[in-house]
Amino acid sequence: MRTIYKLLFLFLVLVNSNILFAQTNHAPVVTNVDFTIRPDGSKIVDITYDVFDADSDTLKVTIEASSDGGATWGLSCANISGAIGKDITSGAGKTIVWNTGVEHPNFYSPTVQIRITANDLYFGTCGDQLIYAGKSYNTVQIGSQCWLKENLDVGVYAASTSTGSSHSDVSNNGLIEKYCYNNDTANCTSYGGLYDWNEAMAYSTTPGTKGICPTGWHIPTKAEFETLIAAVGNDGNALKAVGQGTGSGVGTNTSGFSALLAGNRFNNGYFYTLGTNTTFWSSTESNAAYAYYFYLWNNDSSIGVGNFYKDHGFSVRCLED
Repeated sequence: MRTIYKLLFLFLVLVNSNILFAQTNHAPVVTNVDFTIRPDGSKIVDITYDVFDADSDTLKVTIEASSDGGATWGLSCANISGAIGKDITSGAGKTIVWNTGVEHPNFYSPTVQIRITANDLYFGTCGDQLIYAGKSYNTVQIGSQCWLKENLDVGVYAASTSTGSSHSDVSNNGLIEKYCYNNDTANCTSYGGLYDWNEAMAYSTTPGTKGICPTGWHIPTKAEFETLIAAVGNDGNALKAVGQGTGSGVGTNTSGFSALLAGNRFNNGYFYTLGTNTTFWSSTESNAAYAYYFYLWNNDSSIGVGNFYKDHGFSVRCLED
């Protein structure tokens, strides 16, 4: 890994890295990362880099951002365009434009870092492992869809305050923020984070948006969850990890989805149903206050789709584009 330091408006630090799949393959190499901030006051950052892949594979390029010197990678970096995402080929002088003026108009930190990553997009099949925000995720093919096999665990921890009234303890502040069940960060490690709908969506309302998922992945729509349900014949046990559930709700995990009964955060700040229920946000709104979700219980094989307040904290599973 090579780090380039350059003192400019946001004191951005760009870090080169690459992702290695488990199979034998030459990893793509990112070099010569540099940036300039436009002098017109727009706070637009022009990032350039070179990328080379010895196998001449088509690549997927992603960007992650950190606000704390690389300790965590939860700074939103979504307002980007250019040589980013899928179908990037090897070459010099690749350009990415990051509009920090729009995304972070009031944000400042002297320890912001950016990490540019390239991996082989078409090497292997669904089932390869990917790394996002420093954490490894497995992938699984279910019918026509490729899913992350684990709940998303990205962002900085936000404590949930139990007030007895509806509220959110996260905000649109440029950081990805997550709740951890019972305010215990070990539960995020085990079960993934719990996210408000708006936070999961990166404050977009567009169905199928990337949200807080890795580049090339997105928050599933209600219709895409219904496709998943059809693929497993409406059998919720096929989606639950082995060891999850009881009685007629025992998980068989024949799909490989590996759902954990991760519980939820109610919008009054309390946590509930760890070990008895799991709920996943869709990217489809029901109305201005509600969004659709997909859920499983511990004691039967049913799969439910409902809608509820967006300020509840539910799990997030990403679906490949």
